[in-house]
Amino acid sequence: MHRRPTLSLLLLAGLLATPVSHARAAATPAEYAAIRADIEADQAALQARWRGANTPEARAVILTEARARVFEAIAHELIPAWEGTPWDFWGTTQTPGQGQIACGYYVSTLLAHAGFGVERVKLAQQASERIILTMTPDDHIWRTSDATVERSLAPLRDHGDGIYMVGLDYHVGLLVQEGGEARWCDSSYINPTAVTCQAPDGAFSYHSRYRVVGKLLADPMMQAWLEGRALPTFTGRL
Repeated sequence: MHRRPTLSLLLLAGLLATPVSHARAAATPAEYAAIRADIEADQAALQARWRGANTPEARAVILTEARARVFEAIAHELIPAWEGTPWDFWGTTQTPGQGQIACGYYVSTLLAHAGFGVERVKLAQQASERIILTMTPDDHIWRTSDATVERSLAPLRDHGDGIYMVGLDYHVGLLVQEGGEARWCDSSYINPTAVTCQAPDGAFSYHSRYRVVGKLLADPMMQAWLEGRALPTFTGRL
């Protein structure tokens, strides 16, 4: 579950943090505004086609196109734009490279800026498992305890390429799998204390006793995106 880090964890983060050096700098405000405008325009066009589709076959085609567009938006536009933005436990910025961002706000902001009707602040403040259950049905989720990184990632072979949200003991982030290769993208609270993408087996922030993983962009989530529907934050019992 995504719980507030203990004092010892926060001290450890400070001790191990090093200056962040990224090949890619965070997007400028103008660049990010252009990225968001492109996503919004494409979403509006797909929503119009969805409203006009009158056969299951036509809707299936649009759903496939929408899923591909959202994957592209998150994996190749929004995530790179945020790289290098500093982490802070209280960080809530909506602008890459300006201010700081906490891990929960990182994932909720990416989802909001990809066009999903999430409650950005409320969602960010939930336990990570509740964030995942807000976005995807339970049959798209798996959980492991005291598992190696390799074993925790094994189900990705069956679930295929896509975007996955991962909830850890004290943290939450996204796994992006393409061509069978996964990268872990998060606002890391420890070395480096910034938004970064790296191989999960080499990321300190991916290590955890408990992991819950949910594959995003399932049909219900994408239908909400196409219909402009809100996705109420899951606050039920775990």
